[in-house]
Amino acid sequence: MGETDRDGTLVLAERTAGLAAGISAFVMVSVAVFTITGWMGIHNFLIGATMSALASIHAVRISQDKPIIVLAGLLALLGIWTAAAPFVFGVSRPLVLQVNGAAGILVAILSLVSAYGILQTSRSERTTTSAGA
Repeated sequence: MGETDRDGTLVLAERTAGLAAGISAFVMVSVAVFTITGWMGIHNFLIGATMSALASIHAVRISQDKPIIVLAGLLALLGIWTAAAPFVFGVSRPLVLQVNGAAGILVAILSLVSAYGILQTSRSERTTTSAGA
């Protein structure tokens, strides 16, 4: 992969994956910070830890020029689930709705941007390879 790719879309994908990991860690920590209890607290801790680990792995794979686009898709789905979970669990506390809604939507958007960056990079590689052949 050329230096041009490293400075462009792949760096965007790497940074968005890293930011998604940070936001996911916030979901995990929100249990203690905002005193989210019951099943919703357990959910936020586990889903936050899972998304943070997956997003971190995703960022590392991108930095090694070995991205896995499936991780971006899985993170986007988990982000959407995080935003929807309070409604599924019947939680009506406004703070929980706001934390999960904002964090879930941000993780989903960042994951989709990361996937876009990976696709753009692989598309430009294919174009360069076929033009050079």
